[in-house]
Amino acid sequence: MRQTGNRTVTMLKALSFVMLGVMIFSLIWLRSNVTTLEYRLSSLEKSRAEALREQKTLIAEKAGLMTLTRVEKSDLEGMGFTFPERKRVVYVKGAEEKTPYKVSYNAN
Repeated sequence: MRQTGNRTVTMLKALSFVMLGVMIFSLIWLRSNVTTLEYRLSSLEKSRAEALREQKTLIAEKAGLMTLTRVEKSDLEGMGFTFPERKRVVYVKGAEEKTPYKVSYNAN
């Protein structure tokens, strides 16, 4: 009878050591995963800040390109743009019904 008691105690000790080892391993694994996620989060925040900075730069560049004074200063005629003569302006009137559009040189 005494031997079965010793065997049970020995088995419980071995099981407790195994459980202790598993718990220590799981804590180390969990901590390493948390650290890895912190590094990934930090790199994502840096790339987000860089993207926002680039977006602001592009918006400012777009605003500079879209200014009216820049368009007026550019050589519009050299690019094929000319101001139309009054005689060459064509007015298109849309009909209420589904009929073909009428085109005329008159403003009426």
